[in-house]
Amino acid sequence: MTEARATTGVNASQYLSERGEIERVFRIFRDQCSTVLLRFERGDECSARVLEVRDGEFLLEDIRPRSGMRWMRDQEPFSLYGRVDGIYAHAADLRVRETREDRGLPYFVLRLPQELLFQQRRRAARFRLPLSVTKDGARITLSRGERPLAGYLVDISAGGCRVVFDVKSDPQLRQDEVVERAEIEIPHLLTLTARAVIRHHQYNKENGQLACGIEFAEMPVRDRRRLEQFIAKIAKIADPA
Repeated sequence: MTEARATTGVNASQYLSERGEIERVFRIFRDQCSTVLLRFERGDECSARVLEVRDGEFLLEDIRPRSGMRWMRDQEPFSLYGRVDGIYAHAADLRVRETREDRGLPYFVLRLPQELLFQQRRRAARFRLPLSVTKDGARITLSRGERPLAGYLVDISAGGCRVVFDVKSDPQLRQDEVVERAEIEIPHLLTLTARAVIRHHQYNKENGQLACGIEFAEMPVRDRRRLEQFIAKIAKIADPA
């Protein structure tokens, strides 16, 4: 496999050094549940998936082949690169900071790279929830001060969801407002909590509905895995939103 090279022209690669931009790229791989490849300085290679991105760190899991687990635990230096849906990214000089486990399943904590070679960006596939799911009530509750805001899910992706709230008055949401706790419950299928960001919203005074696009900024590892499993399941039966 070849190393990444910067190119020129319409589809020129760029080097990212701003932390927020690098986090967004890693979230694309997280949201797409896409495989990334790891090449160790010793010449060995393995694959992995980005489990979560938070606080200047990212988490890797699902290391294959299993021999790669030993190299990760030994903190061998490596490069990471991957492609998904038109996106290409490459980072060098990475090393595991810490090995952790959740219910016996290991994952690895790493610092975000200081520089990332990147080309293009796409959004995660979003799926309308099937009738079999929504009929039992797919709900979300945002904890905002003393008055929680509850509504129902329209569609969902690994990176966020679209929601409609029935409200008596405009709750005065703000674009890019951070909600420290959002709770999602799809009866018998999915329950999770996340730190969320309001990306867009529109209040219709005539029908008392508030439509809102929400990004999942952070969530516990266990909930992230539940969400990935749920998305993989409904992707087989749901229509893209």
